[in-house]
Amino acid sequence: MGKKQDSSSKDSMLRSLAIDGPTAAGKSVIGKKLSQRLSLYFCDTGLMYRAATLAVLRSEIILEDESGIVSCVNEAGIDLQWTNPEIPRVLLQDIDVSEYLRDPRIEHTVSRVAGIQAVREVLVQRQKAIARRSPVIMVGRDIGKVILPEARVKIFLDASLAERARRRFLEQSSTGQDVTLKSVEDSISRRDSADNTGHRSITAEQAADGAVIITTDGLSEDTVVEKCLAAYRTGNA
Repeated sequence: MGKKQDSSSKDSMLRSLAIDGPTAAGKSVIGKKLSQRLSLYFCDTGLMYRAATLAVLRSEIILEDESGIVSCVNEAGIDLQWTNPEIPRVLLQDIDVSEYLRDPRIEHTVSRVAGIQAVREVLVQRQKAIARRSPVIMVGRDIGKVILPEARVKIFLDASLAERARRRFLEQSSTGQDVTLKSVEDSISRRDSADNTGHRSITAEQAADGAVIITTDGLSEDTVVEKCLAAYRTGNA
C-alpha cells in the first residue's frame, strides 16, 4: 500500500504543470484558463504567502521578529481546497480567508514575509503536499526549480514592466481602485526589487532548466493558453 501511494504521489507531481514568472505576467489568468482546458486544480502559491501575511498581521507580531513570524506561519494551518477547480479556497486553521487576501496591508507586507527563508521552507512543504494529493497547475515563484522540479512541463511567462503595469492598471481600475498607470508601474517595480533576492525565479534567465519561456507582450490570452497547452501535451505525450 505504501509503495502504491508513493507511486501515485510521484505521478501526480510529474503530471502537474509548473508556471513561473514575475509579478503581473499573467500567471493567474493563464493558469485559470488552463485549469478549464486540462481539468486540473489551479494552485496560486501567491495566495498562500498572502494567507501567511494575513496570519502575521492578525497576530500583531512585529516584522522584525523573524522567528516569531516563522512560528506563526508554521502554526497557521495554511491550506487550499477546491469546490471549483479554477478557484482555490484559502484556509487558515480550516477557516476560509480568501476574501481578505487583497487587503492593501497585505500587498505592502507580503514581500517582507515571503523574503524570510524559513517561511518559504514552510510553505514549500505545504505546496509540495498539495501537488502530491492531485495534479495541479501551480503558479508563482520557484515552482519549476524548488516546488515541482519533478514536473515534466515547466513554463516561464515573461512580460516587460510596461506591459505588466498596463495589465495590472486595467485590472485595478476596472474594480474602482483609485490608481494611475505610473503608480501601478512604480508598485510593480518595487515588488520586482523586493523579490529579486537572487534566490527566486523572477526573470527568464533564472527559469528552471528546460522551461518553456513565453514572452507575452503583444499576445492575446488565448494565444498564450494555446502555447502552454501545446507544451503540456508534448511533454506528457
